Amino acid sequence: MPKLLMKIAFRAMRGLPFILLAALTSCGGGGASQPVVVPPTGGGDSVEPAPKGLLATLESPDAFKQQLMAGLNKAETQRSELTGGENDGGTDGGTVAEVAPEGAAGDAAGGTETVAFTTTYTLEANVDEYDVVKYNGSQLFIAPSRGMDCCVMFEDDVAVGILEGSDSDTGGAEGEVGDAMEAGGDALEAPVRGIRVLTTNAENGLAQETHRIPLAEDLSVEGLYLVDRNLIALTSTAWWGRHGDRFARPEGWLNQSVGLESFDLDDGFAARHSFRVEGALVNSRRTEAGIFLVTRHTPAIDGLIYYPASQEEVDQNQNLLEALEPEDFLPVIERDGEVVTPVTYDQCYAINPEDDAAPEARGNPILTLVLQIDPDSAEVIDAMCLLESIEGVYLTTTSLYFTSGLYEIGESETLIHQFQLEDGLPYAGSTRLLGGLFLGGNRDYRLNENGRTLRTVLTRWTNDVDDRIDHTLYVLEPASDKPALSIVGQLPNDQRPDELGKPNEDLYGVRFMGDRGYLVTFERTDPLYVIDLTDASDPKVAGTLEIPGFSNFLHPVSESVLMGIGQIDSLAKIEFFDVADLTAPASLGAIALDSTMDYSYSPAEWNRKAFTYWRRAEDQHRMAIPVEGYLKDSWQWVSRLYLFEINNPADPGALTLTTPGYLAVEEDDGQSLLGEQRSILHEDAVFWVIGQEVITSLWGNPSQAVRAK
Repeated sequence: MPKLLMKIAFRAMRGLPFILLAALTSCGGGGASQPVVVPPTGGGDSVEPAPKGLLATLESPDAFKQQLMAGLNKAETQRSELTGGENDGGTDGGTVAEVAPEGAAGDAAGGTETVAFTTTYTLEANVDEYDVVKYNGSQLFIAPSRGMDCCVMFEDDVAVGILEGSDSDTGGAEGEVGDAMEAGGDALEAPVRGIRVLTTNAENGLAQETHRIPLAEDLSVEGLYLVDRNLIALTSTAWWGRHGDRFARPEGWLNQSVGLESFDLDDGFAARHSFRVEGALVNSRRTEAGIFLVTRHTPAIDGLIYYPASQEEVDQNQNLLEALEPEDFLPVIERDGEVVTPVTYDQCYAINPEDDAAPEARGNPILTLVLQIDPDSAEVIDAMCLLESIEGVYLTTTSLYFTSGLYEIGESETLIHQFQLEDGLPYAGSTRLLGGLFLGGNRDYRLNENGRTLRTVLTRWTNDVDDRIDHTLYVLEPASDKPALSIVGQLPNDQRPDELGKPNEDLYGVRFMGDRGYLVTFERTDPLYVIDLTDASDPKVAGTLEIPGFSNFLHPVSESVLMGIGQIDSLAKIEFFDVADLTAPASLGAIALDSTMDYSYSPAEWNRKAFTYWRRAEDQHRMAIPVEGYLKDSWQWVSRLYLFEINNPADPGALTLTTPGYLAVEEDDGQSLLGEQRSILHEDAVFWVIGQEVITSLWGNPSQAVRAK
């Protein structure tokens, strides 16, 4: 078996899932007067109605109103039962138990194929993802901390002078971070809260802040998009971020809004358009068709008692709801301060109770809204809504999928709904499957579209003490007779009954690529399963490999080489696999990062955006992997960014791994080690972002890293 040749140039290489309340107070909440458009009725010969699926559009404004009222009434009853009739149960402000997943793995995604520099690591080819850091080759944009003013410290002086490159100080001892340069030119009075803009000098591996785009104090920036010469900030008034799927107290989500703020890079970052929608953020993606914004909204209704303690209060709520008009339940949407009405009741879907897969409990006070927005004009291209609670969103260039958990038969189930990215965002179909989309922050890798098929891996918890966990791979295709997703293949099955994973092994890394799927299960050893998906109706395990440790994150280096980032003996590790022959996967070698640490991990294990991969040339790739842990000799917390070069990535027998070393920050450096980590590779420059801080170096000399000002 070929071994991985490594040339190491550094020493250390040894509760409540039912309601979200949100309102845009500046527009008067969900009660703004907006017309509900009734579609025209046709005449002439009768037409056979089209078959319905698990979801169906609402037939009238009153049906829209009654659907939301039923959900509000049900939610009130549940809240009253949970709080024993008291009005102040739960935790102030709400708590987020889990955040919603983001997307799903794409065949051609996973790294950057570009001439000079890397961009955001995405799951799906040609589907961009918002991120807290964006780079355009000359400017680095960093969103302010999600914690807002409570947690962010800025320098007293903010430089606005032009970056001077080679005249700057490049000091800093080995393993330490020095100051890149003194602040020059005029200075802004600080603190200025906003998006940091740093001008970069890739030739010298330097960066300096030259601008800060101010933002309103009540806005948190969830992430950024770069579209042509527009910088677009995805903002939210909920500083804790996206909605999650459980809440301790729904009142904590009142008075929230989500927005897109665009700035002109060619006009001094002048504000161009502002788009705001009443509600909370579920997710967002961008394709050539525009920015897709997914929010959730429950109307904030003046006088509604959210914890009714008596039948009198229940009746009072019912009378209040009955007096409202259907349009009062819709979210307020504004473009540049003007109210727009892109969604009406007939663009909304709800569970069809006549469908065999319909859940027993229906009625939900949550309106999930999908807006397709032109990034240049901020105008709404298309819109639709779903009167259901959504936990997951997966967007490809052709389809939009929603996932939602269900628990009503004594174990987990998953609902999947598919919409097409065409005019009107038409409904394609749904399915109800046994099992849940577990896997924590990486559960979005469990969904993948390939042509007409959708592949997903779900997990069940059983009562068998000898085998508590079962995993099932489903292959789905659109049905021919109605809007539905039909199971065309699955594993295990009657012909192939062997389980995925040994008894009691949970599922960690998952990646689909073309006609292959890779699964990593773990309890004591790390079995890697290679799934042959060539025949959608007959998926099969083609090969397996058992190795120590496990991989949380899987990345395709090439068609013949797979890489995993995970754990071994409480240390972060990377491992390369020869998958040229899918029937005989083999390990090319593993590296623990590194033996000078204890209890180390990489944020990239569960956050793909922390991982940077650059297909710099056909025979040479580069990557940057952040690792954190305690130093053994001092128990200091340290953060490092490891740099690797992969040569001959397409040939498992000739593949070699080299490294120039790592950038490092320790507690004693006086640098903040808190915040999300990102890295940019631009030619031989390395830009490492930790929260609001930027550390830079040249590829061949990372020990001389310096701090950007």
